[in-house]
Amino acid sequence: MQIQTAKRCGCRGPDGKQLGKRCPKLKERNHGKWSYRIEVPTDLRDLVGRGEIRESGYHSEKEARENAEKDVVGIRAGRKHVGQLTVGEYLDTWLTGKRRLRPTTRNGYESNILLYLIPMLGNLPLRGLGKSHIDTMINRLEAEGSALVTAGKGSTRKPRPLAPKTIHEIFATLRVALNDAVTQRKIDWNPALGVELPEQDAVEVEPWEAEEVGRFLDEASGDRLSAMYELIALHGLRRGEACGATRQGLDGQRSVLTITQQITESHGQMGVWSPKTKSGRRKVDLDQMTLGSLLAHVLEQDAEKEAVGPAWDNGTLPNQRGEPVHLTELIFTQLDGRHLSPAYVSAHMQVIAKRVGLCSHLVRPASRGTTALIVGKRYRAPEGTWTLYRERKPIGAVTVIGCTRRRGAGAVLHLAEPLPFDLESGDELGENLLSRQRLHGLRHSNASIQLAEGIDITLVSKRLGHSSPAITGRLYAHLLRSTGQLAAEKVANAVPRRVVRRHPYGHITATTINSPEPGR
Repeated sequence: MQIQTAKRCGCRGPDGKQLGKRCPKLKERNHGKWSYRIEVPTDLRDLVGRGEIRESGYHSEKEARENAEKDVVGIRAGRKHVGQLTVGEYLDTWLTGKRRLRPTTRNGYESNILLYLIPMLGNLPLRGLGKSHIDTMINRLEAEGSALVTAGKGSTRKPRPLAPKTIHEIFATLRVALNDAVTQRKIDWNPALGVELPEQDAVEVEPWEAEEVGRFLDEASGDRLSAMYELIALHGLRRGEACGATRQGLDGQRSVLTITQQITESHGQMGVWSPKTKSGRRKVDLDQMTLGSLLAHVLEQDAEKEAVGPAWDNGTLPNQRGEPVHLTELIFTQLDGRHLSPAYVSAHMQVIAKRVGLCSHLVRPASRGTTALIVGKRYRAPEGTWTLYRERKPIGAVTVIGCTRRRGAGAVLHLAEPLPFDLESGDELGENLLSRQRLHGLRHSNASIQLAEGIDITLVSKRLGHSSPAITGRLYAHLLRSTGQLAAEKVANAVPRRVVRRHPYGHITATTINSPEPGR
């Protein structure tokens, strides 16, 4: 393949037409730009996508020829030529072509592309994108956040750094897109490789303990969806899997629930999808208590179905390909038979969890020295001593000696002693209130309890539907401390020894480890 180079400029002659190669000033060193032209062989044109390749804008003939030689290598390899395709144009077409993304993943990619990647990198040619450009973007995100890319003209919005977690997510979107560009042979290598990201502290999951899960399930026992929360808490189902569970998947004889679908929700749009991972399509072994709760729920649902009559319908949702799927035989539904919204299931769980151990909450502030508190609905008999909570954290205690009803569900609580400090509207009276947890926290609690009981992590991973035990280990590594200590003791006890050195302080505690030796 022959490389043809030429020097041109934008000067115009007396007739207004560009002089191009005829400009007399082209002999000057800094006047004009170099370009190259390569004719693509006929047998490679379908692969390359062009009959000829032209590029311009080079400062010297040497620079133009060096880039042309790189193109020649790509042409001989049959690589598709992207020309001046920009990063923004590529990201738009890339996201359109990702047909198998889950709704939440697609929405995350779309937000990162529109808010950050296109405003900061979109005008750069894809072939010219380098590590330095990505480093600059990361630095801007760290220093200024989204202020420069989302604020309009005249905006007074102050720069606000983005959290490291958000920066990692933005970068991950770019890295995945560029990996696909390499696979499609649009670029030779991924410039995102080797980029250093800001450190982010790993958030350790601190779910409810077994006793707290038990108190939540006790509070939920009279609720219409109690069996669903029991299924999530004791068997680690995702909320979408519980919403999509069907009667066909429930085998009462073998005490097994087969997970085949889940109902998803993202930005108010719902759909019915296959499980999140291939491992998510699984058979979940049920204990007899949970099986009994599910069967009792099914009987109650039969009564509801009979009351509604022919209008009973689980509804229709789109699948991952956008095709309508008519839902049937759902175990958990609304009263009229329609499928449940995962967002509703989460919100309803918060309502139940808030009641655990709660007496009441203040509907008006109370000043120091007062002997009466104005509260809303009472969930427990108010007489007695209660802990005061603000944002679910204890701040003191009061003793209630009497209660006077107000209109509606409200009441005035009379205190044994004057209030020793000010209280705010929303402060709560209760005992052992549960910490705030998302519905997904029940799944984390399930994993924590399984690991604490010494269940092998491979089996825990299988029951949770993780794609590999490595993911389970990464998510719950900090929950393996107790099992690690147990394993250490088991190994030590399994090795027979004639001579055993006892610890000089007897039972080891944090105090004895850090204290000096006796006599010093």
